[in-house]
Amino acid sequence: MPSISVIIPTYNTGLLIERALASVLGQEEALDLEVLAVDDASTDDTVAVVKKMGDERIRVLRQSENRGPAAARNRGLREARGEFCAFLDGDDFWEPTFLAETVKFLQGHPEAVAVSVMQCHKLIGKEPSIVPQNTGVTAPVVLEDFFDFWGRFNHVCTGSVLFRRETALAIGGQREELRICEDLEFWAMLATYGKWGFIPKVLFTSDGGVVTQKQGWLEKNMRRWQSAPSFAEWRKRIYARKTEFCGEHLEFALGKISRNLCYCHIQCGKDALARAEARNNGAFFPKNRVNRLFLWMAVCPISWKLWCAFLRRRERKR
Repeated sequence: MPSISVIIPTYNTGLLIERALASVLGQEEALDLEVLAVDDASTDDTVAVVKKMGDERIRVLRQSENRGPAAARNRGLREARGEFCAFLDGDDFWEPTFLAETVKFLQGHPEAVAVSVMQCHKLIGKEPSIVPQNTGVTAPVVLEDFFDFWGRFNHVCTGSVLFRRETALAIGGQREELRICEDLEFWAMLATYGKWGFIPKVLFTSDGGVVTQKQGWLEKNMRRWQSAPSFAEWRKRIYARKTEFCGEHLEFALGKISRNLCYCHIQCGKDALARAEARNNGAFFPKNRVNRLFLWMAVCPISWKLWCAFLRRRERKR
């Protein structure tokens, strides 16, 4: 029986952590399972709720200070014992067959370093969305080109992946200095080490809107926006390790990241840095009408200032 370690970083997720844990502990098939709940210095009752579960498969690890999700996940990776690992945020959950189906896939495809599944995303005030859509994939598959598929379908989310712990440790885990897009950088790094699999079935739900609403949507995101690095800084580890698995679509896939980081810089008032990002990396932005507008506005400093002011005002009226 393969051993599995599920790493759950928690920070003030007392409202929903029991649901996340129940979805892990309630997986349908008998598994050699351990759950590492890594608390990142919560100030609510998160730890008490976890301990109240009373399941011997759960280990609680506590950080003495808030160091961010990457540091919490790395702590779990270092202390994990499983052959396979998965990250699950404390306000998300899995369907009952997530582990059985992803483990079966990796056991049957030793060339794959990771496998991901379809997801349901729930946001307050919006209809649930299923991703990815219209991929043409109808059965579990080893992807020929991860970066091509990722660029077209944006199919990877933190809780949607099972990966080999040995590969994650070889990478060095996630970059702890990153507080935003740290998970995406890690998935890209994994893809430089081997093939990825994809299971076209909704087995993961991202549903943290209640926690985000309680913490304050703008306040929570402002902390993340302010920590956003330049795209060149974000991608440095990936570009230093270009391998045969990167293929010809690496820049295409990472275009979404450069665009997202540009938006982060705008939201925290770093207009000059955001304009430089748009002018230097705009060729990699996804091709759509809004991003064309980004590039048009970046041509002139005055139009760029007006564009940034508009985007900040719109964000604060959400």
